[in-house]
Amino acid sequence: MINKAFQLLQMHLCALCYSPLRVASHILVLCLLAQLSITPSAAQTKINLLFGENRNEKGELNPIPERFTNVFARIEKDLNIQFRLQMYPWNRAVKIASTEGGLIFGLSLTPERAEIFNFSEPVVYQYLWLVTRADQQFDYKTIQDLKGKTIGVVRGSKYGGEFDQLKNILFKADDDIDAYGPRLKKLSNKRIDAMIFASPLTNPKDVEKLISNIKIPNENNNENSPNQTIRFAVLPVPVLKDGIRFASLKGQNEKLIKDIDRILAQLNSKPKIRRKPSSASTHIDTYKSVHIATKLGQENNF
Repeated sequence: MINKAFQLLQMHLCALCYSPLRVASHILVLCLLAQLSITPSAAQTKINLLFGENRNEKGELNPIPERFTNVFARIEKDLNIQFRLQMYPWNRAVKIASTEGGLIFGLSLTPERAEIFNFSEPVVYQYLWLVTRADQQFDYKTIQDLKGKTIGVVRGSKYGGEFDQLKNILFKADDDIDAYGPRLKKLSNKRIDAMIFASPLTNPKDVEKLISNIKIPNENNNENSPNQTIRFAVLPVPVLKDGIRFASLKGQNEKLIKDIDRILAQLNSKPKIRRKPSSASTHIDTYKSVHIATKLGQENNF
């Protein structure tokens, strides 16, 4: 390869000796080719990564949160792979992963899924909070406290063993699309008693600030506008602390899952800088980032 590059260089020098400028440019190009021949880069392995799409109240795709893309980039770099994101509605993504196979991000670890999937360690944790109208709060400590109530959930999502087992038995589940605005509207109109809201935030008061900036449908002009009349409250005990993970069918990508775990262990061993939110705009930005985590953590149920 190297000899061939220099043979080409000699041929170009002979043919272009009448033009010093052209000779110089060709020398530069051919030297670069020779250098590439000396140190070839290994081709990246392309890995399909199933990911649940998440849309805002206007039907527009929300961007993937940076805290996820940073992890993806680190894994790609360390393993010399390239993720090809395949974004689908969450139910379809899970169906593809469980039938056709492939790596998926955002799947919750449940006993049923553990029988067919290999899971990575959690990338991050999501907390599933109960949101109510501020004037209709109720005591919540265990799942039994939901008896007789109607809880807004995302259609097709899973929220943990007890919750899923007692859904439509102990309490009624109101299935809806994966968008907060319409469900908050149902809550404000007292059509449901509470709704599930996923967030990495651990303080319910911070979650309340986040929710106060979410736009909900306005009946007067059919546009989304910030809620200014109904106040919402987040109950202090979360329904579930849920880990957001990679997963793949057993017998597939087992080494990849182990390699991902190794990289996650390295990332988690580094000291993290904690930043204190300084303004409401911070919570708005967090909402934009977290909304997918709903699909991926809350509701995607992961």
